[in-house]
Amino acid sequence: MDLLDAGHRHSSELPAAGADMEGASVLPLSGAAYQPYVSELLSFSIERLHKEPELLRVDGERVRRQMQEVAVENYAAFIAASEALSFVRAQLEGFDKHLEALVEEIPNLTSGCTEFVESAHQILEERKLNQTLLANHSTLLDLLEIPQLMDTCIRNGNYDEALDLEAFVSKISKLHPDLPVIQGLAAEVKKTIQSLISQLLQKLRSNIQLPECLRIVAHLRRIGVFSESELRLQGSLAFWDS
Repeated sequence: MDLLDAGHRHSSELPAAGADMEGASVLPLSGAAYQPYVSELLSFSIERLHKEPELLRVDGERVRRQMQEVAVENYAAFIAASEALSFVRAQLEGFDKHLEALVEEIPNLTSGCTEFVESAHQILEERKLNQTLLANHSTLLDLLEIPQLMDTCIRNGNYDEALDLEAFVSKISKLHPDLPVIQGLAAEVKKTIQSLISQLLQKLRSNIQLPECLRIVAHLRRIGVFSESELRLQGSLAFWDS
């Protein structure tokens, strides 16, 4: 009889416990993380189940107090973390601005690199030209002294040597028509040749012997400024004048 009364009392208390649990926040006990707790609930007695909401409330209060104590004890760390987060956020915003500016400058950077490459190629070509000029410095000096050497040969009567120099300059002028130095040299040599022609013509008109007259005509023929008939005429005039 006592057992029946106890069972009836427990069964009458279950709806009250159920009502209390319905008033509490419903936990997602269907999740895998809650399966151990659900299994433990199934092993509890009716009295233990009746006490479980109060025990959970007490545990919740204890956990809440512990959290408050941790927050109070470590408030400096929380403040430092918040300041660090604000600093990092500000730095990231600054990085974004710098990155945007960098992206905007990329076309200018590309253009500058292209100009630098073109300038570098031009400088390289000029350097190669200077190296070639340095390697042929002595030869270039010899070439530039040809007009003066020809003038010396003409004054000393060494006409064959002067004409040899003229032939050499004429040859290299044809080989290098795009070199201003060579073309300038050829122009100076032509002026010197004109001086030689004038000097030879003056000698033809002077009192000279026939062998000397023939040598002068041979020099004029080699120069090539007179036709054969003109050369004969000049020689005949020189012969009759002498």
